[in-house]
Amino acid sequence: SLKALLFLPLAFGTHAETSLSQPLISAGGEGSKFSEAACAGCHGNEGDGNAAEGIPRLRGLSATYLREQLQAFASDERKNPVMNSIAQTLSTDGITHAANYYAQLPPLYRPLGVKAESDNELATHGRWGENIPSCDDCHGPEGKGVGENFPALNGQPALYLENQLHAFQKGSRPPGPLHLMENIAKKLSDADIRTISLYYSGSTPMTTGGQP
Repeated sequence: SLKALLFLPLAFGTHAETSLSQPLISAGGEGSKFSEAACAGCHGNEGDGNAAEGIPRLRGLSATYLREQLQAFASDERKNPVMNSIAQTLSTDGITHAANYYAQLPPLYRPLGVKAESDNELATHGRWGENIPSCDDCHGPEGKGVGENFPALNGQPALYLENQLHAFQKGSRPPGPLHLMENIAKKLSDADIRTISLYYSGSTPMTTGGQP
C-alpha cells in the first residue's frame, strides 16, 4: 500500500545532525573555491540561506541531494532563472565540491511553529481519506530529513517551502521518487501549502488578518 511504502525511508535513518567526519572542502582547489563562492553570495558562507528572500538553507542537506538538485538546475529540469544560470557555469567537480562542502556543515533545526493540533495535522498525520500522507512519513520526525532523497524541511524558509510545493504542482521541478511530491502537491490547497510551510519554517501560523 502507499501508506506502507511511505514508511520505508524511515528504516534507513536520518542524516547526521552534527557529523563533521570529512575535512571541509573550502581548501580543495580552485574548482571548490569557485563553486562555494557562487553559492555563498545568496546562501551564505555556511549555507544558512535567507528567510526574507526565500533562499533555502543548504547546510546539513545530503551531498547526493544537493548534487542532484544542482544537476537538475544545470539541465533546466528544475526551473529557476538564477540557479539555472549559476549551475550551468559549474563543472562536474565544482558541483561535487559545493555539495560536499555544505553537506558537511551541521544542520540547524528550529522549534516548530504550532499553536493548535490543526496547524500541524497534514505535517504529522496526513489526510489519508484523500490519500495524502503526512510530510513526516517521508521527511522524518519534525521534518529533519531521511536519507538521500527526503531532505530536511525543518528550518527552511516558509517562502521557499511554499514556492517548492507550487513548483511540484506546476511541474517546474523534478517530481521526486515515484512522483510522490508531484502527486501529493497537486492535492494541496493554497491554504494547506501555507500552513505546512509556516509549520516547518518554525514560524507562528497566521491568525485572521494577521501576519506570519
